[in-house]
Amino acid sequence: MVVFSVYPVFLRFKIGNRSSAEGTGPFARSLRVVGSGLRTGWLILGITLLLILICEAGLRLALAVRDRLMDRPVTEQGIRARKIDRLARTEAYRGVEWAHEYFTELQSVRPFVWRPYVYWRHPPHRSRYVNLNRDGLRATWNPPPRETAGDNPPPVRLFTFGASTMWGYGARDDHTIASSLSKRLHTRGYRAQVTNRGQPGYVDTQAVVALLRCLHRGEIPDIALFFGGANEVVASRKHAEAGVSVNEWQRRLEFDLLDRPQSLLRAFGQRLLAEHFRGFNRFLAGLKRRHRSPTDRLPVDPPNDGLAHRILGVYAINLAFVESLGRRYGFASLFYWQPTLFSKRRRSPGEQAVAARLSATEKTFDEIYRRARQSAALHSRPGFREISGLFDGLDGPHYLDMWHLSEPGNRLIAAAMAADVIALIEQHRAGGE
Repeated sequence: MVVFSVYPVFLRFKIGNRSSAEGTGPFARSLRVVGSGLRTGWLILGITLLLILICEAGLRLALAVRDRLMDRPVTEQGIRARKIDRLARTEAYRGVEWAHEYFTELQSVRPFVWRPYVYWRHPPHRSRYVNLNRDGLRATWNPPPRETAGDNPPPVRLFTFGASTMWGYGARDDHTIASSLSKRLHTRGYRAQVTNRGQPGYVDTQAVVALLRCLHRGEIPDIALFFGGANEVVASRKHAEAGVSVNEWQRRLEFDLLDRPQSLLRAFGQRLLAEHFRGFNRFLAGLKRRHRSPTDRLPVDPPNDGLAHRILGVYAINLAFVESLGRRYGFASLFYWQPTLFSKRRRSPGEQAVAARLSATEKTFDEIYRRARQSAALHSRPGFREISGLFDGLDGPHYLDMWHLSEPGNRLIAAAMAADVIALIEQHRAGGE
């Protein structure tokens, strides 16, 4: 309170001096009234801020006590350490010596940066197991170039597109789907230069736009390979609109904030609350969760026929568009409808526990995946592969969560892809002859 009382005391001193010099005229009385009002307002502001700080301290203390009683981490560092420990103890990686270091590195990757048309991409990053170049692309294992190429053809340029599973969440650089595919082609005697262009959170349309941006720069692959499907389901169901990105609502809120002062102030207040008033923020978030309406949650009922049809329709249009680009620019394309934990029928104990926690979402995935398996329009496309049942007859854990795979799971995906890639290479060679 000392800080908030300095200005009123100073103001009163100045007013008193002037009153003694000028008497008790109207001007002096007006100054005294203004000074009294300012002093009162300043004291109210100080008391209000003090009460807010006391309430914030009380909330933090109460939440800290509750966290300790419930064996929850208290500090941000503790929350981060608990998350890393939980990820490292995933059934698929239990006892793996590098798991803890890997997930520690993964948590240190900086937030996304802006990229035109596709919204975001990872910034550069260097560590032991997770490395991203200046374009935000994940490091991929490729065989060293030959010193003398001779008459040998150049390596096949293969670009892989997709979301976090293709990017390699849960896998080291040399064990992502892209790296595993490159290794498998190499062991089969095929020279390939694989570039992993997957990015966490991307839907299929973003991946297609990423390919288009490559063509703008003159980066033309021999084969463009797409791996996705899960994010299409989540994003479309969340927004009741096919073809939108994940968290499209957030992009809409962020749009043109400088010309919307009220929205900008609201966003600033939310950030201020989250970063400096964590007690109030957690308390309000808890109230919001308790009183959240059913419409705010991801729908748990199967999608209506119209939306399900549009989801697969958008996917088919993207596929046809890439095929047309391939005919124009001379590259082949492959599209893989990815498997998820819900499409695996024989689950390990850990996978069963994950599926039980996410059971409300399973109906949605089952319905749309069933339609994808039965879609005549998709299966009529020569580059489409529906591999959602790839893990059906396999025991043992392959999933870390709903759709991210362990390194052995990535190798199985890569093995399925390698046969198709080799067939395209042989087809190209036969056509060249």
